[in-house]
Amino acid sequence: MSAELRKKIEVVLTALQNGDHEYCSFKELDKRVVFEEGLSKEEKFKEVVETVCKYTIDTKSKNWIAKLYGGGSEMSFVAEMIIAHFNQNCHTYRSSPFFTFAEEQIIKKIIGYVGYGEGASGIFLPGGSFCTYIGMICARYKKYPASKRTGLNHSIQVITSVNSHYSIDKGAIMMGMGTDNVIKIDFDTITPQEFEDIVVRNNVFMINSTMGTTSEGIMESVEKFAKVLKKYNIWHHIDACVGGIALFSTKYRYLTSSFKHADSITIDCHKCLNLNQQCSVLLVKDGELLGDCSRVTAPYLFHKDSQYDVANRSFQCGRRADGFKLWFCDQLDDLDAQATLIYDRNARFKKMIADDPRFENVEKDSMTHCCFKLVSAEEGENHEIMNALLKEGISIEYHKDYFKAVAVNSDIDEESFGSILERIFAAHERLSQK
Repeated sequence: MSAELRKKIEVVLTALQNGDHEYCSFKELDKRVVFEEGLSKEEKFKEVVETVCKYTIDTKSKNWIAKLYGGGSEMSFVAEMIIAHFNQNCHTYRSSPFFTFAEEQIIKKIIGYVGYGEGASGIFLPGGSFCTYIGMICARYKKYPASKRTGLNHSIQVITSVNSHYSIDKGAIMMGMGTDNVIKIDFDTITPQEFEDIVVRNNVFMINSTMGTTSEGIMESVEKFAKVLKKYNIWHHIDACVGGIALFSTKYRYLTSSFKHADSITIDCHKCLNLNQQCSVLLVKDGELLGDCSRVTAPYLFHKDSQYDVANRSFQCGRRADGFKLWFCDQLDDLDAQATLIYDRNARFKKMIADDPRFENVEKDSMTHCCFKLVSAEEGENHEIMNALLKEGISIEYHKDYFKAVAVNSDIDEESFGSILERIFAAHERLSQK
């Protein structure tokens, strides 16, 4: 590393540690992000970096409980630096030998947690949505293997719940199915007979369930449909982007006992496991399908010794070493503790809400989200409260008439969560007085 680059890194680290973050609207940013003329390269670099750091929300903060991810752990940050330094493409073993080894090893370990057999496989892809999309392609290929060459000249349908992530709709668009062929049902209220009637009337090739829904954190089950799924040979994909990190917790791994029956699973380790974005893995019980559905001949890239050329089981050619982050943190961090923390802490936060007469819990079955609302809130008030808190450096989201808090960063505790509750109530009081 050159001395000049070291100086630049010091400037960046200083700006990051400054902690002077400010939230601005787009119009405000458009006026503020103006740099003086005549600055030297060093001065321009410092000013640009400081400006970026000042107006970027700090996801490492105790006040960041808005999304399903946090600021990332120190070890995953170090892993990111290693990945960036070597800048390798993880498509062939020859171009990225250690990164390929690391990915294969950590996938093998996760497969062991799931309880899949020897034939299972997996791959790290850019985001949970993309993983789910590839899971859908595997499901289509299993039922219609000729579709790889000829496509399909008839419609096919996927079933998902009314609370599922929009990645199923996006996947249907990307596959050319169309969103009209995404059948959304209420898993809780529909009976097995009603479910079978839907299957009989359609060309259903896959069902998607969610372990940790985006807005509620609910763990969905399709166990009551098991006989129908087996009877009609329907692929079951589990979107476990949020709740799937229970695999890494010896205390909560029991929550994933149904995983071994699923055909494919998506897990986002950059969410509740708190690794740097992105770190998403797709697991497929029948590993041959994962490769067969996308494999093509490319003699300029794949050679005779291409057993571990990961691009042979990916629709991508260019691919980052995201799997290395999880392997690296598995070696040097306590992933069990982080995965357990999410569930333990959420239970404590829900008890705080239950004990506070100003608030009430909404989704009591959620294990990863703390969903709550103000008892005396007016309709539409949550949006104004959220915007007011953003200007105070607090990031929290709402859905419908309730707030949802997902506390991923390790230093968020009862004291900091209690402080956020006080700020929410104070904002509510100010709005009530207008």
